[in-house]
Amino acid sequence: MPEFRDITVLIVDDDPVITTTLKHQVGKVPGFRVVAIAPNGQTALDAAARFAPRLVLLDLHLPDMTGLEVAHRLRHPDRPPTDVIVISGRKESDTVRAAIQRGALYYLVKPTRASTLTNTLLRYADTLERLQPGCMFDEQQEIDELYRAMHLDLARPKGITAATERAVLAALTNVEADASANELAAMVGVSRATAQRYLEYLAGRGLVEGGPRYGLPGRPQHRYRVR
Repeated sequence: MPEFRDITVLIVDDDPVITTTLKHQVGKVPGFRVVAIAPNGQTALDAAARFAPRLVLLDLHLPDMTGLEVAHRLRHPDRPPTDVIVISGRKESDTVRAAIQRGALYYLVKPTRASTLTNTLLRYADTLERLQPGCMFDEQQEIDELYRAMHLDLARPKGITAATERAVLAALTNVEADASANELAAMVGVSRATAQRYLEYLAGRGLVEGGPRYGLPGRPQHRYRVR
């Protein structure tokens, strides 16, 4: 599994039960660290100025100002760059649109399952890795994939988990040229059938390409590599 950078998180919600739960859930995701919890908008802005969190998990209903106002103020040019993921019980299209307009990367509806939050944070970590300073995209498809991964919440088929997907992709990235499903299964510690299922899924997403390789003893092998 690849190492995550230290991603600092500010949780903004006036319900102590929710903030305690979120802190626990975030703490279980590798590479994420909660640096502050704010029960209202002004405290959130003060905490953001003090701790410069990389990510804010933001409720929209706060006692002193709306979460949308907080999101708007966080985008002030004098403040450190901060990303926002909204976690709210509101489902109106106008509210979701307003959150997007104010820069929210994603919108989660309460009550949020732990697995949903974990997968969202993992996608966010992937996004940060792809957007490191100095990186260059070779194809439009790479940028399209980046937007889809964060904003459209790519649905995984039954039996496909984020953790194993990342492990398979990481193992394939580390091979010198390409690998078969059998070789990859041994590297990751899964069955050949499982490795094959993940490889086909990743190929369908355009992250992996595969084809027969001739010149080896026996029948031609179907081998894969990262695109």
